Formats: sequence, structure tokens, C-alpha cells
Amino acid sequence: MKRHILLLIILSTSIFFITSCSDSKYPGYELSDSGVNYRFYNQSDDTVKAEIGDYVTVNMKFGLSDTVIFDSEMMNEELSFPISNHTFKGDLYDALQMMSVGDSMSFVVVADSFYLQTGRMPKIPDFVEPGELLYYDVAVKKIENKEEYQQSVLMRQQEKYKLERSKLLEYIRQNEITTLPQASGLYYIETKEGRGIKPDTGDVCTIRLEVSDLSGRLLYSNMDTEIPTLEVTYGEEFDTKGFMQGMGMMRKGGKSKLIVPSPIGVGKLGMQGVEGFTTLIYKVSLEDIKQKSDK
Repeated sequence: MKRHILLLIILSTSIFFITSCSDSKYPGYELSDSGVNYRFYNQSDDTVKAEIGDYVTVNMKFGLSDTVIFDSEMMNEELSFPISNHTFKGDLYDALQMMSVGDSMSFVVVADSFYLQTGRMPKIPDFVEPGELLYYDVAVKKIENKEEYQQSVLMRQQEKYKLERSKLLEYIRQNEITTLPQASGLYYIETKEGRGIKPDTGDVCTIRLEVSDLSGRLLYSNMDTEIPTLEVTYGEEFDTKGFMQGMGMMRKGGKSKLIVPSPIGVGKLGMQGVEGFTTLIYKVSLEDIKQKSDK
């Protein structure tokens, strides 16, 4: 009797293996029950698989047979995102649910499905042929539930803010700046005293402006007189809160240097090609003020 039971277990296991790991129509790949056409490069000893609702941090590259469309190694940040229900059978989310931390895999999908169903585009891009294959290479670095992910994000943000703060204090020291910051964190340094009025809400300010980061990398400048001046309505959203606060402290004809930390500047996410947790340096020349009452 025991021998019959053991034989049934062996047969059942063999049938499961055969049906859950069949040949794919793509050479060199296997087909999973979930529809993933895959090939593992490496499988770790970790048996915990990613599940729907988990956040995964991955290295990922995908593209056509002769074109790389995306490569996470070109990003400044780690690529992390939640696993959702699949958008079509055998998509990225199905593939990730087969993986554990330390696993790396290649899998293939029809590009049409990716663009039309996952990307929800009205049509496939012109550079993609109908039915063309899209190849993924994915390595899983981390799997976290929602609470763990949120805690990780908070810790990374705290570390980035500490680093920004350290760089700012070093900049202050190296440049022998003795001006104390405003309550907001803004450093307002007047380089030329103005003699006119200060801007009021709704006034249009004509300015020349230079923006850089602490390293001296120039982000924008119209200080060259051949470049037109900017007209900025005081009190309306423009660039950063720190810039607007600083401009409100100036008088017509004055010049100032504004040091704007990220909490009143680019914030956590960054803006206009500037990474989050970056301190900005503004050099501002307030050339004219057209008062709201004059309009």
C-alpha cells in the first residue's frame, strides 16, 4: 500500500513538472503556466517570491532585438515599483511573481501587447513592427511589502537630506558666508542695494537671473544682455518658493544672491532636470517693477 502511495506522489510530481514547465515557441525559452516565456540566468536559494502588492527593486533592461528602449542603469535612482495584476498573460508582473531576491531572468513578450495593453497607447510606435518581440532582462534586488517599502523610502530621503545639508554647510564655510538663514531656510545675501519699491502681489517684475547648484553647474542664465529679461508676476508660482520669497525682499534696482535649500526649492522629487534634495543658488537683478495698479 505504501509503495502505491509513493508511486502516485512521484507520478503526480512528474506530471506537475511537465505541465508547469513546457517548451516555449521561442527557442531557448520555457513557458510557465502564467504564460511567461522565460529563461533564468540565475536562481538564488531564496524561496520567497514576489506577490501582488509587493514592491520590487530591480535592475531592468528591455528592447527589441536590435534596439535598447530602456535601461535602469541609466537612471540616477533605483528602479522600484509595486507589482499589480497583469495587463496581459505573461507580462512583466507575471514574470516578477516567478522571481526571488537574487534571481535574474530573461523573458519575451509581443511588443504590441506591451504598448497597447500595459502602456495603454492608442497604437504601437512607428519604430515597432506589428508582432515584433520585446526582450526583458530583469534582476531582482529587493522585495518589500508596502510598509517596508515606505520605511525604506523615508530612510533614503533622510540620508539624502543629511547629505544635502552637509554640502550646504560646507559651501557656507568655504565661501565665508556670515549671513544667517531666514526662518524658512533661505539665505538672502544682498549684493547691491536697491533704491526703489519692493514688489507687491500682482506686480510684474523684470529680472535677470542666473541659477546654479552648489557645485557651480549652471542651470540657467539670462545675465548676458543679448538675452531678453524675464517678466515674473510676484506672488504667482514661478520656479521655487525660495526664489519668490527672496525676490519679495528686494527693491527695484537691487541685486541679490539667494541660497535655496530643497525644502523651499526643488523638494524631494526635483524639477526641470534637477535631482531632488539639491540646493540652488540664484543670482537676481531686479531691474524694474510694474505695479499692479499701473496695469
